[in-house]
Amino acid sequence: MSLVRFAARRFRMRGRDEMEDIVQVGTLGLIKAIDRFDLSREVAFTTFAVPYVVGEMKRFFRDTSWAVHVPRRLQELRVELAKARDHLTAVLDATPSVAELAAYLEITEDEGR
Repeated sequence: MSLVRFAARRFRMRGRDEMEDIVQVGTLGLIKAIDRFDLSREVAFTTFAVPYVVGEMKRFFRDTSWAVHVPRRLQELRVELAKARDHLTAVLDATPSVAELAAYLEITEDEGR
């Protein structure tokens, strides 16, 4: 399990809940590596297992990520909009309109849709 946690550190920029998922998926990769490991090859187990563990983690991201390529700018804007919506909801005590969100983020309403 320490090998899985070690490999999962490269993906630590994700949220805490997702980190638990990453470790769980990495554990599946570890189990696959254990099943397929062959002592006669004279390769260290960690050398053999790390690609399996990391591969399962990358497959997890591939399967749970965006279905189409979305420019990074728009992905980042989505995060900013969510934060702005939460902030304005707390300040206004109501769900903000598109115009209010656009004004808060200093973007046009079309960019905010």
